[in-house]
Amino acid sequence: MHSLYANMLNEAEKLLRQRKTKWILALTVLVPAAAAIFLGNMRSNTGVLLGGGTDFTLLMLGVFTSALLPLFLFMTAADIFAGEIDARTMKQLLTRPIARSKAFASKALAIGMYLAVLLAVIWIASTLSGFLMNGGFQADRLGNSIIAYAAAFVAMAAIAMFAIFIAQWFRSSSSALVLCIILYIAAKLLPFFYPQIADWSIFSFTDWHRLWLGSGTPFGTLFHIFAFLLSASIITYMAGWYLFEKRQY
Repeated sequence: MHSLYANMLNEAEKLLRQRKTKWILALTVLVPAAAAIFLGNMRSNTGVLLGGGTDFTLLMLGVFTSALLPLFLFMTAADIFAGEIDARTMKQLLTRPIARSKAFASKALAIGMYLAVLLAVIWIASTLSGFLMNGGFQADRLGNSIIAYAAAFVAMAAIAMFAIFIAQWFRSSSSALVLCIILYIAAKLLPFFYPQIADWSIFSFTDWHRLWLGSGTPFGTLFHIFAFLLSASIITYMAGWYLFEKRQY
């Protein structure tokens, strides 16, 4: 357990030291700030309120979960697995006194921590930007936004596990990233032609946090989707781990 914890911290530290990670964190702050300025100016100059009066914090969550967060996770998974093979640093990890299963788990946990940090930064930046735009907090919406962001973590974690699985097939981070993006776009478009596919695609639930708002969605439906996302995460994690164990580095 100590080796797992130590390597997880090491992987998280490597992520935070990357220039790409710093740019992504900066982007998660700048996007809500820029959106708040733009929407505030639109409301002041034209009287038009874009977003239909939606809570700004939830509006930003929808923007990030629809495209930006999946892209960030694809980039991270590609770098932390295929990228290390390309850079010939994976062998250094596997020569340490740590089992492959723990090495794989530590990388996956580091990506999970990274996802949690991104969501926390987005929530803080969006909440503060919304406060400046609206001139005050709406306390009754803070609780809903926290629940929505926690629900978004479950959906994004499933996408992260999918990206980790795809990364096991490549030795180049760019190739893994391109395939992840292509598959994501295809998965988003297919339900328009074959609607039944949506019920079996984790990519159809990137905005499932909306179902947690209010009391219109039955608990059984929420639990069913949660169980599906959790099952998909476990299956793709185990498949990725199997490939990681069997691969020759």
